[in-house]
Amino acid sequence: MADVLIREAQVSDADVVSSLILETGQSFLPLLFGPYVKVILGRLIKTPGTVYSVDNIYVLEVEKGKVVGMIVAFAGNTIMKRAFKTGIALFRIMGFDLIRRLPSFRLVWMRNKISRDEFYISNIAVSREYRGMGYGKRLMEFAEELAKRNNFKKISLDVENTNKQAIDLYKKLGYIGKKVNRVTIRNQKFTFVRMEKALK
Repeated sequence: MADVLIREAQVSDADVVSSLILETGQSFLPLLFGPYVKVILGRLIKTPGTVYSVDNIYVLEVEKGKVVGMIVAFAGNTIMKRAFKTGIALFRIMGFDLIRRLPSFRLVWMRNKISRDEFYISNIAVSREYRGMGYGKRLMEFAEELAKRNNFKKISLDVENTNKQAIDLYKKLGYIGKKVNRVTIRNQKFTFVRMEKALK
């Protein structure tokens, strides 16, 4: 495996990170955020205090600084602390389109409850051409170490039930499916599996 570095994301990483986040939900995220989803994600990444702010994101670099993977991970209480700031940022970016989409955002928020005492992986992605090289596993292990350093006993994530490759990886790493959340956005149905792992 080539030299690999996992580091905190910087504002200059926003474009590549937003593209990678979009890969984690190619059909779901555009329905939620609208056609300008990549621009919106990029702005959220650059805005301090939002759920998608750079201080919740880590990137994986190979080949002298090429970012090919990323993970968005944080303490469970971060969402509660940052929800208002994220909402304000979204309104500044999306304007009244956010009002139209509020029922969908609210539905996702209600279905995606995260407890304060768990460490949560919101998004993880590796560029298509770099998949199958163990980088996803490296990012997952990094998140687990981060959780342990911060004294969390449990780590969790949500994954679309159609993403069999990711589910297989999580199972190999010791994650167990705990519940299923179903969400319908603009007449399209999505099923997410909440997977958890106890940390020793």
